[in-house]
Amino acid sequence: MIFEILLYAAIGVLAVILIVLTVLCIKRKREVCRITESINRYIQSGAVADFSPKEGYIAELQNAVFDMETLIEREKQNTKEMSKQNTEFVSDISHQLKTPIAGLRLYCEMEHSQHPSEHTEKELQLIEKMENLVYRLLRLEKIRSDAYVMDFRTYDSADFINPIVSDFRHLFHQKEYKVRADGKIRCDKEWLGEAVGNLIKNASEHTEQNGRVEITVNDTGDFTEITVQDNGGGVPEKDLPCFLHAFTKQIMPASSAGIGLAITKAVVEKHHGTVSAENKNSGLCVVICLPHIDGYVLI
Repeated sequence: MIFEILLYAAIGVLAVILIVLTVLCIKRKREVCRITESINRYIQSGAVADFSPKEGYIAELQNAVFDMETLIEREKQNTKEMSKQNTEFVSDISHQLKTPIAGLRLYCEMEHSQHPSEHTEKELQLIEKMENLVYRLLRLEKIRSDAYVMDFRTYDSADFINPIVSDFRHLFHQKEYKVRADGKIRCDKEWLGEAVGNLIKNASEHTEQNGRVEITVNDTGDFTEITVQDNGGGVPEKDLPCFLHAFTKQIMPASSAGIGLAITKAVVEKHHGTVSAENKNSGLCVVICLPHIDGYVLI
């Protein structure tokens, strides 16, 4: 009789312990789900998680998430401020350069009108290159600092790429251009068009007179891939890591063309994408990869 009472008592205690453990497990699961939801909210809208005044492992986890998100926001703000200062500096320098360059142009045009020669014509060409260099440098810094607002829309890939290639067929009529495009592409048509155009222009200028440039746009469902492949022999392997950065010694020195490639990289990054280059098939192959990202409306 006593044994049965003890057995039932033990079963009762075990049942209570099991119930308590189940409740605690459900509570912990809900707390973890709540932290997961706060992380997702931060990813989607930038809303930082709340700080927990409680004690325990869950509270420590929540506070670690809070510290991490706060640190990210602080670094984002610092980066934004530094970018803004850099843009203001470049803008100031650019505007200061415009006045003496405009003066040089005026005097050279006056000299050329009175005493035209190859010398004065070459001077005017160099001044035009300087003006273009300053203009593109200013555009590059404005892109990096988010001074331009991207207008994202969805386009048919062929409708997006064919007009761009058509312009180069007229400029480099002896080159062979091959285009393959399928699916859709979501982008800012003007900016991404300029970015892709810079790659096609670079490929066209660094191939033989009858060179070949292949442009492929492929929609995989998860991302859109834009490939520009030429047969111009490629670039030295040591230059590939810095090929898309301004002011580096690549196949062209720091110039308007170099800044154009840096603009391409900046535009692609504003599309949340990546751009890479490699020597392939007797030439240079540059690939832009744009992920398909769902947009969120911040209220």
